[in-house]
Amino acid sequence: MYKVTISDLSASSLNFPHLRQLTTHEVAISGDALHSLLSGCFSLESLLLKNNVGVGRLRISSPTPRSIGFSACHDLTIDDGPCLERLLPLSPDYGPSTVQIIKAPKLQTTVLLSNVTSKLHIGTKDFQEMPAISVTTIMHMVKFLVIDSAGPDLNAVIGFLKCFPCLERLYIISHLRRGMKNVRKYDPLDPIECLTLHLKKVVLQNYRGNKPDVDFANFFIFNAMVLEQMICIAFNSPSDKW
Repeated sequence: MYKVTISDLSASSLNFPHLRQLTTHEVAISGDALHSLLSGCFSLESLLLKNNVGVGRLRISSPTPRSIGFSACHDLTIDDGPCLERLLPLSPDYGPSTVQIIKAPKLQTTVLLSNVTSKLHIGTKDFQEMPAISVTTIMHMVKFLVIDSAGPDLNAVIGFLKCFPCLERLYIISHLRRGMKNVRKYDPLDPIECLTLHLKKVVLQNYRGNKPDVDFANFFIFNAMVLEQMICIAFNSPSDKW
């Protein structure tokens, strides 16, 4: 049983003009009710939506939030977030199947695709079922990117890197997929800006040390021109042979 229920009618009467942080945890609330609630929070900077029920489709259009954390929604749309800097799924394994970012010019930190996210929209560009190789939408503000996916899939990651030319930190959470081959070579005639000028740190979580993992890591070691640090976090405690 959920602890609190906020109906559409009650949400429209709530008004918190000075509230800066809002967390809803295990609350029964519809998407319309949440939108009404946010419209009465004129100073909101941090929004945390955790394990709520009833928000099948979550649409955010609010001028003040700088950080949004969310879980347990099927579709997430950022219609207008002029101050939004951080967009963070709290439970990647239960994240939204569709994420759409229409307008968030200051977005700097984002987790894009998890295992359950099958479609990503940025502006007018759609990405479905990684990889996304042809990229026309560029997000210069994003400096820190987390990708949680099967693989690690080098082709998919390269497709995303083209969308974030100023990326400085890349965090890959990989899940074993048999038959993965990371044999792609870097084409200097098709340069990736962040690899040439900005990418300084790469973290590989669930690193198993198999050939796809090694090939994935080597791509960045050989091609990230300003790379300062690569961290490989082992999936299990490695053996002496490993």
